[in-house]
Amino acid sequence: MGSISSLFRALLLITLLFFSVTLSAASNKALVLPVSDSQRLSANAYKGAIKKNGLAEISSVKLKPAQGYWLLFDVNQTAEPENQILFIKNTLVDEIKFALLNSDFEPITLDQHEHIAYFDSIIPHLSIKANSGSAWAAVYIRNNTSITIEPTLWLADDFYTRVEEHVIITAGISLLLMIGLAICAAFYFLSRQAKFISLMGFLGCMLVALLARKGVVLLLSDSISNRLCSELSAWFNLLAIAFACLFFMQSSYGNKQIVVTKIPLTSLLLAICSVTIGASLIISTFSVYFLVVGYTVLIALVGYLFLQWKETNSKGASVFIVAWCTLFVQSFVLLSSVFTARSLHFLNDSLLVFNTGIFLATLLIQDRLRVLQYNESLTHDDETGLPNKQKLLDCLQLKVDESKAHSLVLFRPVVLLDIRANFGYQYANEQIKHTMANLGKQLSSMNSFKIEVTKLKSHYISRLDDSTYAFVVNGQLELSQIEQFVCVTSSVFSEGISHNSSQLVNGVDIGVANYPLHAANASQLVQRSLQALSVKPLHGERWHMFDAENSILTKHRLEVASYLKEAIEQDQLSLYFQPQICLDTGHIHGAEALLRWHHPILGQVPPDEFIPIAESTGMIFELTEWVVEQSLAYQKEITVIYPEHIISINISAKDLLRKELPVLFLTLLNEYQLKASQVMLELTESATLSDGVNIKTALNDYRLIGLKIAIDDFGTGYSSLAYLSKMGFDEIKIDKQFVMNLEYSNNDQTICRATCDIAKSLGSFVVGEGVEDLKSLQILKDYGCEIGQGYYFSRPLAFDDYVKWLEQSIQTTTDVDVYHMN
Repeated sequence: MGSISSLFRALLLITLLFFSVTLSAASNKALVLPVSDSQRLSANAYKGAIKKNGLAEISSVKLKPAQGYWLLFDVNQTAEPENQILFIKNTLVDEIKFALLNSDFEPITLDQHEHIAYFDSIIPHLSIKANSGSAWAAVYIRNNTSITIEPTLWLADDFYTRVEEHVIITAGISLLLMIGLAICAAFYFLSRQAKFISLMGFLGCMLVALLARKGVVLLLSDSISNRLCSELSAWFNLLAIAFACLFFMQSSYGNKQIVVTKIPLTSLLLAICSVTIGASLIISTFSVYFLVVGYTVLIALVGYLFLQWKETNSKGASVFIVAWCTLFVQSFVLLSSVFTARSLHFLNDSLLVFNTGIFLATLLIQDRLRVLQYNESLTHDDETGLPNKQKLLDCLQLKVDESKAHSLVLFRPVVLLDIRANFGYQYANEQIKHTMANLGKQLSSMNSFKIEVTKLKSHYISRLDDSTYAFVVNGQLELSQIEQFVCVTSSVFSEGISHNSSQLVNGVDIGVANYPLHAANASQLVQRSLQALSVKPLHGERWHMFDAENSILTKHRLEVASYLKEAIEQDQLSLYFQPQICLDTGHIHGAEALLRWHHPILGQVPPDEFIPIAESTGMIFELTEWVVEQSLAYQKEITVIYPEHIISINISAKDLLRKELPVLFLTLLNEYQLKASQVMLELTESATLSDGVNIKTALNDYRLIGLKIAIDDFGTGYSSLAYLSKMGFDEIKIDKQFVMNLEYSNNDQTICRATCDIAKSLGSFVVGEGVEDLKSLQILKDYGCEIGQGYYFSRPLAFDDYVKWLEQSIQTTTDVDVYHMN
């Protein structure tokens, strides 16, 4: 407030100085004679008037509208003869004429002075040379409106010095306004904000008004009158005030439409200016009164808008308040200029310079605030106001540089996504702010580190990403201390989130890593904390410390995922075939296509390792397409050798639900002229349980094509008889873990016998996997298992090897051991 009071005092001092200068304008001995026309008066007329009225000291003369006046000045007042100048100070009048008289009131021929081209237009004056015989100077003045003039008789040297000052001041102010216009234009082209257009309008109107008031526009054309200059100045000053109002309100409300008594501000200002200027043009006799009314209404609107601005910007910057007040003062000064017919050049110029500086200062301050806000957004979260990841990394790196031990605790509210989905982002952010404030208050009393410290507040918590938050614990890693922080964090979130009658019980997952135990720098510390946070909760334990073994496993999974795409593109994949034999006849039933991947660096990567990774990364679709295309291409070659061959292809449940896959099968079957009934799709039991309704719908699409469906690894899931009956599988495969120890395990024998009975009751074939000896084969055959698959018959073979094996098997017709069993 002190700075505001100082500015107001300075403004008041300038005003008082101006009025003191104006009131102390030099007076001269002169005679004022009202006349009907501009004809020169005779010597007798002058003598009679002097004799009758005498000369009087006058500093100003008020002219009546359309009334002509001759003013007679005694030019011999100085003690020593010097060159003098008679001019009319601080105004532009419609008609002015000078005459130089000798002691007998006879006219003397006037010499042209060197500045006549400019000065006579802008500053009408009469040059009176010393020792030229001049005794009297006369000037005829007439104006269509009432105006107060200040006839002044100055020494020539003083006059031309003032003229130079006049030119310099006019040029300086004009240059200042043009620089302001250039700055505003640059800001507008960079930001495209309407407020810069308004400020350009203010500065542009003030520039035109200044040039009109100073008479510079008279140089543009001889047809431009002094009166037009005065009116132009008044009109553009009015427009300038309107643009200033727009600038201030747009700076506060942005692009939002400002409404005054249900009328948009832009429309209201346009109406005021249009009516005022239009009326003064149409009815020129009363133009002054229209302008006074227009200025008065606009000043009232300035006051109203200031109060509106003050309500919404109670903590507005001092420079903005000063700018509003100086605009208000300038509006009053301009109104006074129109009402009193005094130009008030000094005060107008002073306020113009001051206001331009203030307006540009507000512009630069707003730009600075915008830069600060942008910088703030780089290090803070927009929704919660908490420090963001970058601020957290800076804080952690500072502690690393100082070699101070610390632990990073990351936590993720469990129901945050549910809150957003059910109650909206705004409510979720409010709840997060409230919860984080409570947690921050708890952390402030513990051994936690302030991520950010400002004059207004300190932040203990940072927002790492959309749903993950963090705080820092000082000191060496101590599990007891970490558990205290975990308990405090969990207790804050255990209260849950309520909305109307709904109550969502909230929890929090927590991951912890320590510097220097787990990481060597800030980025690595965040990474290790995220790895700890990503561990799935087990046995109700919702917080985890970073584990190096889990990190190695995760890194390996990432390597596999990154190499997997290369494997598809660089043909590193291959299909192996494991034969399936009919146990009753010993004939070849078909083969299961098994995917194999040999990587040049990782070596042989087992399917149970890379298939789940492919499913989680979304690359399973490409793998499946490759397997289907290769399998059917090989099946085409195999059926040439053995027409009854059935190919079994493993399909992921995620692939099964894709609409493109049936189309791919149909296309390839037609292309290779294959029977759909000789293609068996194998699905894992757990996959078919994941989404029963959709899986059944998808299976119907494949059955329409003619494909057969098998359930793989039966017995490892939780299938019910009703589920099996509902799905209607063509083949049920007993998992190898129940077959490999079949001879010695009563439980496995029970499961295999029951499975065969269930399959028979449902009309499905049974395939026994993992047949490795003759005894297991005999037991399965006794239970009614139709098909066997395992190392007893053959290990999985590469395609070329499988073809050779197939040809040899066809030649021998039956396997020796199977034939022996029959």
